[in-house]
Amino acid sequence: MLARRPLAAAATAMTAALLALTALSGCASANAASNAALGKQSAATSSAATAEHVAVIGDSIESGLGLDPSEAWPALVASDHGWRLDNLSVPGAGFVAQGADGHDFSAQVDAAIAAQPDLVLIGASDNDLGTDPDQLSTAIRSTVDRLAAALPDARIAGFNALSGQASDEELAGGDAALRQAVLDAGGTWLDLGQPYRGKAGLVQDDDEHPTLPGQQAIAAVVAAKLSL
Repeated sequence: MLARRPLAAAATAMTAALLALTALSGCASANAASNAALGKQSAATSSAATAEHVAVIGDSIESGLGLDPSEAWPALVASDHGWRLDNLSVPGAGFVAQGADGHDFSAQVDAAIAAQPDLVLIGASDNDLGTDPDQLSTAIRSTVDRLAAALPDARIAGFNALSGQASDEELAGGDAALRQAVLDAGGTWLDLGQPYRGKAGLVQDDDEHPTLPGQQAIAAVVAAKLSL
């Protein structure tokens, strides 16, 4: 029995060493996993910081009335393009018309200027129908000029009013005024047409607002125009 004690002691020492190595290995694995997680988090943070920051100024079509906000076309395009999105759109709002928040587009412009985006998308609105043409034209130019002056490094892209009910003729005046103001400010004009108007399954029961497929149809046109 006495002769075996050194062997037992050696075995015990070896077991302890193996346990220590296992523990160290576990720590190393945990550290590696932690470093990998931190690396992924850092990459995600870096990606978010470099993603294009886009602000959208619009009405109920852009805000996705009747749908979840994530189903509105600005959110759909943002998801596909990896944008950091500020969708500032308010139902009922226009360059003159006051929206659900009691303000016209000027409040959205304030928010866009504060956000300092890389790109501002701003649309004409059928909510301004019935407004005196001169008053509307003045309001549109004032709004676009203020954006351009406050955001000299941002791109501005205007687009025509989207509507399920108003005709092209009814919308023409506001569309033309916004187009000219945006081009004069060095911006880009996006002629989106009417991707959902009068198309079965693309318009909600109110005959004005797009369904999810309708929003998807708008998103596809916007993405195509932006890539030109």
